[in-house]
Amino acid sequence: MKTKGPLLKRFSGTKRLSGILAGLLALSLVAVPAAIGAPFAYIANMGDRTVSVIDAATNTVIVTVNVGRQPYGVAVNPAGTRAYVANFGDGTVSVIDTSTLTVVALVPVGSFPIGVAVNGTGSRVYVANFGSASLSVIDTTSNTVVATVPLPGSPSGVAANSAGTRVYVILGDAVSVVNATTNMVLTSVTVGFAPFGVAVSPSGARVYVANGDGTVSVINGTTNAVVATVVAGAVDDTLNGIAVSPSGALVYVANASDQRLYTIHAQTNQVLGSVQVGGNPVGVATDPSGARVFVANAATRNVSVVDAATNAVVSTVGVGVNPVVFGVFAGGAPSAPSSSCDDQLAELQAQLNTANGTITSLTNQNNALQSQVTSLTNQSNTLQGQVTSLTGQLNTANASIASLTGQVSILQGQVSTLQNQLNAANTTIANLTAENKALRDQVAPLQQQVDALKAEVASLKSSLAAADTTIDSFVKRLFKGATDLNVALAARDEAQQQLTLALAKAGTKDWRVKRAQSEFNLGLSYLAKGRYGLAVHEFREAFESARRVLR
Repeated sequence: MKTKGPLLKRFSGTKRLSGILAGLLALSLVAVPAAIGAPFAYIANMGDRTVSVIDAATNTVIVTVNVGRQPYGVAVNPAGTRAYVANFGDGTVSVIDTSTLTVVALVPVGSFPIGVAVNGTGSRVYVANFGSASLSVIDTTSNTVVATVPLPGSPSGVAANSAGTRVYVILGDAVSVVNATTNMVLTSVTVGFAPFGVAVSPSGARVYVANGDGTVSVINGTTNAVVATVVAGAVDDTLNGIAVSPSGALVYVANASDQRLYTIHAQTNQVLGSVQVGGNPVGVATDPSGARVFVANAATRNVSVVDAATNAVVSTVGVGVNPVVFGVFAGGAPSAPSSSCDDQLAELQAQLNTANGTITSLTNQNNALQSQVTSLTNQSNTLQGQVTSLTGQLNTANASIASLTGQVSILQGQVSTLQNQLNAANTTIANLTAENKALRDQVAPLQQQVDALKAEVASLKSSLAAADTTIDSFVKRLFKGATDLNVALAARDEAQQQLTLALAKAGTKDWRVKRAQSEFNLGLSYLAKGRYGLAVHEFREAFESARRVLR
């Protein structure tokens, strides 16, 4: 498996310019202004703690600035007034005043800082700290760290969009997207293997990531999704620095494996061509006009200056030891707005392609709309007749609605009542369900008791029959024997007992019960008069009548 650390290996190889790029450069549809102010490139020499300043007008090093230990990433602010250098070896950022070419501040950040980027207004500098797994945010007015964003790994490359709203940080095999307002990580976008360099288009619509597997991942700046993957060289080549032209039309990426600079057409995501540069190219940057591309070659200790219009190396400038600079390390405003033929042609071609696509789309839409108009006209005529019919139906429906509205009010009241009843019923059901379960649990024991009671009842019925026979015999003897007060009272008690049982069984309306009651009352009358024989006779009649009810 391939691995990548902060320092990159040296490779070699050759490629020739593609026919597509040659054809585009041969066109002369757009004139290029000749008056361009000379930009400056700031090259960090990791091996000797210096920054070489190249004047693009003469392609010579005009001064060497001493900075911190093992300088790495460099970023120039949009105004071209400051260059910020990440010193990998001592955890600081050197601030260079580009007018005096001297270090005016040294800002402590995290450990082993690599990448550095400036936002679109120049008010914030973002530093990727490889050792402390964080992103330092520097206020450029005070040159102090005002925020530190923790990251879930060791970052390398970093870039900010021109609007100053997003910061993109290389982290593992992904790009972390940071909200520049809240300094919070919003999301992580998975890209290719071992990504290193990252660059944002001027509009912020696209983010380009150079991967260690020979590919460039193209991220949509709005959706944070990879929308294309471009092979720049061969699969598994090591890509390092990456830059976007000021117009956003072209993307430049350094291939350390074949030592070439590749040019990608941003509109089509196609490789237009490549050019041989120095050994182990690391950093890539364009000047503010897009006319020149600077490539820092770590192995050969020089910088290749490429003419963007011809895609040819026009100068090779010797610098310090191990120039591994990457980021937006070129700055200096041009004297007049200009762009290379490639940039303007690509931009105009993109606009033309968009316009042609719009025309085709609108033509198709127009034809479709014409068909819809004809169809809708026919439908309109049909619908007019239906409207008249529906108007009558609507009047009828309105009357029905008025009637139904009254019914609805009544029903709503009923619904409320029924809902309350339903709630009560549901509560009852729940209670009964619980009781039912408890009763089901009691059924088996009770069934056993019932079976036992049935046997006992059968036994008692047999005993009762014997007892009834005995009682009948006793009553007969009682009623036929000599009568006195005690006999009469005993007869009364027996008759009253049977009458009570008959009343419980048949009720007071049963004619047999009424007869027994009448006989019993007559017996009581005789008993009160001392006529014991007649009393016993009536009590016996009441007893027999009640017994007939009970049988």
